[in-house]
Amino acid sequence: MALPRLIIVGASGVIGRHLIALARPDYDITVVTRSIDGSEMPGTTLMTWNPRAAKEGDEATLEALAATLEGAQAVVNLAGAPVSRGRLGSRHRRLVLDSRLDSTTTLSIALGRCKRPPRAWFQTSGSNYYGDRGDDELSESEPAGDDFMAGVTVAWEKAAAPIALHTRLTLGRTALVVAADAPAWQLFLLPIRLFVGGRLGSGRQFLPWIEADDTARAILFLIETDTATGPYNLAAPEPVRQRALTRAAARRLRRPALLPLPAFLLRIVLGGLADALLLPSQRVVPSRLMVAGFSFVYPEIDGALDRVLGS
Repeated sequence: MALPRLIIVGASGVIGRHLIALARPDYDITVVTRSIDGSEMPGTTLMTWNPRAAKEGDEATLEALAATLEGAQAVVNLAGAPVSRGRLGSRHRRLVLDSRLDSTTTLSIALGRCKRPPRAWFQTSGSNYYGDRGDDELSESEPAGDDFMAGVTVAWEKAAAPIALHTRLTLGRTALVVAADAPAWQLFLLPIRLFVGGRLGSGRQFLPWIEADDTARAILFLIETDTATGPYNLAAPEPVRQRALTRAAARRLRRPALLPLPAFLLRIVLGGLADALLLPSQRVVPSRLMVAGFSFVYPEIDGALDRVLGS
């Protein structure tokens, strides 16, 4: 009996890699990628595409995408330029925004051409949807923030809205992914590894996080749960403050965590990344995911750090 088809768009990142590893036994996986460079995970079918096809009027890509999407069990769209690979200057900001909107719009238009659309669609988003909110507990019903990354996620989710006209759509507002191969996590660990770890800004800000395999499990849970629709926070149920996370990671790396890095210095060193990834406080909780019955393997940061860094 043929396995159900799962289409993963933008699978080269940490979430895509962990999702493929978890889903491969149960799905016939097609990876839609901008280019094939030999780094792709085995056991998948590869398709190249142009994420700007809708903007550029690339009919060949739109037709090929529609044929690939036709009759699939589910689609997972992870496409978008990494936020952590740059300083979020004006050019990087434009790339971050355009890469998300262009790819989502292209997929949405291709979906509209399907006679048998996929049964489910997972669209990635970000927990930075909520902006800098201090100690407020942030469930999915909270309004969006007003900083740059909040604006990106709002626009991203709006671009995905037409998909719900054709199939069941879930939006994953994903937190910082904790994994050895996660670029943003490696950026967080870098000062600790260099013996200059410590409080970032006030150190009191909540940094939402989720272990990588829990992320993959949550995505599969949402595409396999027929009643799941709308936004879901993909974040561990036990938020942690930055200074506590740094101390816990430093203990496992056998490094000190005593050197405070004030906000102004972080902005000099990292540019806009400081205000996008490290300084905002986002006490995000996975309210809808837990009500739906999802169970985290790593609900607390100590367990996740033990897995990634050792006990």
